[in-house]
Amino acid sequence: MLGTSASVLVEYDRAERALTEGIEFTERVELWNDRHYMAAHLAHVRWATGDLESAQRIAEQALADGGATTTRIRALLGLGYVALMSGAFHRARELMSEALELAEPMDEIQRISPALWGLAETALRTGRLDDAVALCERGRAVSDRVNDAAHLFPFLVTGVRAQLARGDVGAARSWFRDVAGRLEAMQIAGTLPAIDHARGLLEMAEGLTGKSRRSLAAARDAWDARNRRWDALSATLDLATSLARSNRTAEALVAARSVAAWAAGVAPEGHHAAEATALVARLSRRPGTADGPSAARGAAAGPLSSREIEVARLIARGMTNAEIAAELDIAPKTVAAHVEHSLAKLGASRRTEIAAWAMRQGTA
Repeated sequence: MLGTSASVLVEYDRAERALTEGIEFTERVELWNDRHYMAAHLAHVRWATGDLESAQRIAEQALADGGATTTRIRALLGLGYVALMSGAFHRARELMSEALELAEPMDEIQRISPALWGLAETALRTGRLDDAVALCERGRAVSDRVNDAAHLFPFLVTGVRAQLARGDVGAARSWFRDVAGRLEAMQIAGTLPAIDHARGLLEMAEGLTGKSRRSLAAARDAWDARNRRWDALSATLDLATSLARSNRTAEALVAARSVAAWAAGVAPEGHHAAEATALVARLSRRPGTADGPSAARGAAAGPLSSREIEVARLIARGMTNAEIAAELDIAPKTVAAHVEHSLAKLGASRRTEIAAWAMRQGTA
């Protein structure tokens, strides 16, 4: 219960520990149904944190091992989410439709809602916008019956994105107001980054690029901190788009290339890889922007998160932590934390080494 609850609350480190310990215990005492159920949940955690290979392997094994219907539902969802992130949209739809068919007779939110969100996101990514909106509405209705926010939060961004893609800013804002209001009222920490993320999309659609940059950067940082890869990558690409619309091309390229670098090694055929690659190509053609080899160098900037890359770029310009904080509209202590994390990731001991790394990557 601790592991599955932590997973729902976007507390993936706690979920990983609890589920791993639970699996080890149930193997020792031969409680195989419990073991397979927890393994299927662990596959979801591995998907959420971007370990698609492990998620695929664990979910396939849980499905092969059999067990209760609840295990099968969760394993199908794990495989469906991996297919979604890998760009195999038809397969994702098949798997999550099967999960939903099994879940609906049980009438339990923890079975139904994740399938509805996966199908909604798949519909959105394949241009079936009316279906995406309808599925989001169904997800909200399921949550409304039990006054839920923990399963509701993914629908906030998906619903706003789908309505904006249909060209209906008013409907997108109405959806935001209703769903974000629920999340704000419940105050579950792991769900709150969705509010900044959806707000940033709305602000960008309304031409408020300065506000959208701040909202999307906050969402990107919060998803990064929670290690929820799907949303962290999406928020980074959204931020890159907002930066590009503000003619901050160099910063937009840094953000887009950071997504391209991650996706190249994990999901090269996925939506994030395709969108990042296309955005880098468009931005690289802008006058005064380096392309070709320099774009390749930027795409290799993998060790650091997108925000850490931004900080490294400003360090290379000679800025102090206070100046970087003012430039990025974040707290100086947050800058200091990014610097410490960057030093550890790069195996460095001085700020000058971060600056040198940024210059080598072509991000300075």
